[in-house]
Amino acid sequence: MYPVRNRIYRIFPSEADIPPKFRLKKQVIQKEYLINGELCIWDGPVQDVLSPVCLKTPSAISRKEIGSYPLLTEKEALQALDAAYAAYNDGRGCWPSMSVRDRVWHIEEFIRRMLNRKDEIVKLMMWEIGKSYSDSEREFDRTVRYTKKTIAALRKLDSDSSKFIADKGFRGII
Repeated sequence: MYPVRNRIYRIFPSEADIPPKFRLKKQVIQKEYLINGELCIWDGPVQDVLSPVCLKTPSAISRKEIGSYPLLTEKEALQALDAAYAAYNDGRGCWPSMSVRDRVWHIEEFIRRMLNRKDEIVKLMMWEIGKSYSDSEREFDRTVRYTKKTIAALRKLDSDSSKFIADKGFRGII
C-alpha cells in the first residue's frame, strides 16, 4: 500500500473494533409491504441499505450493509394509494370517524411498542444516518415526548370543545 493510503486505512475501524453495545445484531431484511391493512410478501427486487459509516476489511474500506427494502412497482404504489383513499372514505373511514379516545389509545399503544424496541431503533438510526448513539437516543426520546405532547393537546382540545357555553341566555355545545 501507499503510505498515505495506509495511514487513511488505519483510521477506519473494523467490525471487531465496534463495541458490542453499538453493533447491529442482524441486518433488517424487509420483505413485506402494507396494502389495505394486510402485510404482503415481496419476492421482487430489493434495494440494499448501506450505512454512511465505513469499516475496513482485510482488502478494502467499505460501507456496512445494514439491510434491504422492497423496490415496489407502480402497481403496488397505486394499490396503496387506492387503499388509503378507500380507508379515508371522504372523512367517513375508520380512523377519521374514530373517537378521540380510541385514536389516542392506538397512538399510545404504538408508543408502548416503540419504547419496547428503543435500543434496536436507536442503533438503526445510528447506523443508517451516521449519528452518534447519544444523538440518536435524544432524537428517539424527543419524538416520543413530542407525540405525547400532541396527544395531551388533542385531549385538551377535545375537552374544551365539548363544554357547554352560555352567552346571552343561550346554552350550547361547540
